[in-house]
Amino acid sequence: MNVKVIFNTNKKLKDAAMKKARKEGLTYSAVLNIATQAYVGDRLEITALDRKLEQAREEIRQGRYYTHEQMLKMRGLKDSK
Repeated sequence: MNVKVIFNTNKKLKDAAMKKARKEGLTYSAVLNIATQAYVGDRLEITALDRKLEQAREEIRQGRYYTHEQMLKMRGLKDSK
């Protein structure tokens, strides 16, 4: 069974990906499906996420972080506890 996935992305990024897919004889949908299968099968590394996580860990080590309560307050949210 196939399902539709809807998400937001940058228009220039989407257009560039579609153009590259066409050059390679693929649809953009096929590229996204291949990438999803590779990610699930541990054949796709998300290095940008790795860098963000390492940066966050370094900030925590240096004492530069926000508490859960501070994050909620900055976003105008209330704790659900």
